[in-house]
Amino acid sequence: MYPELEGKSALVTGASRGFGRAIALRLAREGANVVVNYRRSKTEANQVVAEIAALGNGVKAVALRGDVGSEESLHRLFTNISAEFPSLEVVVANAAFGVPGSLMSTTVHHFEVTMTSSARSLMHLAQHAVPLMKDGWGRIVSITSEGGQKVLPGYGVVGPAKAALESITRYLAVELAPKGIVVNGVMAGPCFTRSLAAIPGARELLEETICRAPMQRLITEEDVADTVAFLCSNQAKMIVGQFIFVDGGCSITK
Repeated sequence: MYPELEGKSALVTGASRGFGRAIALRLAREGANVVVNYRRSKTEANQVVAEIAALGNGVKAVALRGDVGSEESLHRLFTNISAEFPSLEVVVANAAFGVPGSLMSTTVHHFEVTMTSSARSLMHLAQHAVPLMKDGWGRIVSITSEGGQKVLPGYGVVGPAKAALESITRYLAVELAPKGIVVNGVMAGPCFTRSLAAIPGARELLEETICRAPMQRLITEEDVADTVAFLCSNQAKMIVGQFIFVDGGCSITK
C-alpha cells in the first residue's frame, strides 16, 4: 500500500509485544527492514523476528536490546543499529515504562523513572536517529494515550509523562520539518494489553470504554499499527505535529 517504505529501515521500540509487535509486523509487510527493540523480553522479540521472516518478502529484521530510559543503553542500541543498517528512516517511539498509582504516593524515583522512559526518551531517540536519516526523508511517530489530556483512575504520574511526550512530539515536529523529517503521534484508546492490565481499575476502564464507544468495541493492536504505517507514508507528509486518535470514537462521547 505504501511502496515508499520498501527498503527503508525502521526502529520500533518495545516491539516484543503489544502495539510494538503489531507495528513491527505492519511495517515489515510494507517492505521495511525492522529493528525489533526490547528491554527484557528477548524470547518474545526473537519470535517477532521469526514472524517477520515468515512473511517471505525478503525484509531484514533483527532483535536488539535497549532500554529507552537509559542514555548509555540507547547509545549501545544505535551503535548496533548502525552496524546492521546503513541508514534509519523510521522511528516509532512505542516503549514506555511507568509506575501507576496516585500522585500523592509517587516517590521521586518513580517520578523520574516514568518521565525518563515515557517522555525524555523520545528526545534522546530523535537525537540519535536524525543523523542516520539521509536524503531528506524521515519519520518519527510517538505512541501515547488520552491519559496525558484527561485524568484517568490509577494513572498517577503516567498521565503527566504522557503529556510531556506529546509536547516533545510537537516541538520535534517544528524543529525537524525543515529537514524533511515528519513527526507525529498516535493517541491510542484503551486496548487489552499487559501494560494496561497493570494499572488499577483497568478492567472497569475497558468495560466502560466498550459501552461508550460508537464502534461498540475496543481497538486492536492492528488498528494502531495501520495508523502508524499511514503516518510513515508519503500520503501523510503534510501532517506535522499532530496526534491521530485511534479509539473508536470514545474521545468524542461522554
